[in-house]
Amino acid sequence: MIVRQLAQERQIPADEIEQLGMAVRECVANAISHGNEYSREKSVYFTIASEPSRLSVRILDEGSGFELDEVPDPLAEGNLLRTSGRGLLLMRSFVDEIKIGRAIEGGTEVLMVKELPDSSREKEEEQVSLITNLREVGGVTVVDLSGRITIGEGSGTLRDTVRELLSKGQKNILLNLGDVSYIDSSGLGELVSSYTTAANQGAKVKLMNVQKKVGDLLQITKLYTVFDSFDDEAKGVGSFVA
Repeated sequence: MIVRQLAQERQIPADEIEQLGMAVRECVANAISHGNEYSREKSVYFTIASEPSRLSVRILDEGSGFELDEVPDPLAEGNLLRTSGRGLLLMRSFVDEIKIGRAIEGGTEVLMVKELPDSSREKEEEQVSLITNLREVGGVTVVDLSGRITIGEGSGTLRDTVRELLSKGQKNILLNLGDVSYIDSSGLGELVSSYTTAANQGAKVKLMNVQKKVGDLLQITKLYTVFDSFDDEAKGVGSFVA
C-alpha cells in the first residue's frame, strides 16, 4: 500500500502507520459503500502528497454527498451495539486533521493530514491473517485469536467461529485477544455482532488479554462499557460461574 510505504519512508512510528492505514481504509470503504453506493459506474479517486512536515491524503467519490450533522453518533448509548457506523470516528481519531465537504467536481471529498514526527522509524509488525484455536476450560470455550481482525477474512473467521460454537449449544465463550495485533471498524462490528448474537441465544461472549492497540479502540468507541474484559484466563473463566 502506497500510504504505508510513504509513511515508513518518512519514519512514522509503526503503531501510527497502522492507525493512518486504518483511517485511509475506512475512508475508502465509506466512499465505495456510502458515497458511490457500490455502483460500478462510479469511481473513487485517491491522491497522496508527501510534504516536508506532513502527509496529505485526498479521497473523492462520485456520490450525492451527505450532511455531517445527520451521521449518527456511534458513542451515543443507543448506538453502542450497532455493528457499523464507527468509521468516521476512527478516521478523526487517527489523523491530525480531517476536512470533509463537497468537491468542486461533485461528490464528497475527504482530506486527511498526518503530521510527521522527528523520531526514527520503528520496525513494522508482520501482518498475519486471523488464526483461531479452541480450548475447553472449566465449561468455558476459550477462543485463542492470533493475527488481525479486519474487513473480509479476519472478521469472517471470527463470525464463523462464534456462530459455530453457538450452533453447538456452547453458552460460555471467552475470546483471548492476546495475540491480536490489529482490528478495524469491521472487526469491532463483528465483536459487537458476536456479543449480541450470543446474548439473543442466552449465551455470553467475554474478552481476555486485550492489548493496548485494541484497548484504545474499545475506549474510543466506548465498547469497553459493553464487554466484560479480563487480564488473565482464570478470572475470565471464573466470571461465567460467579
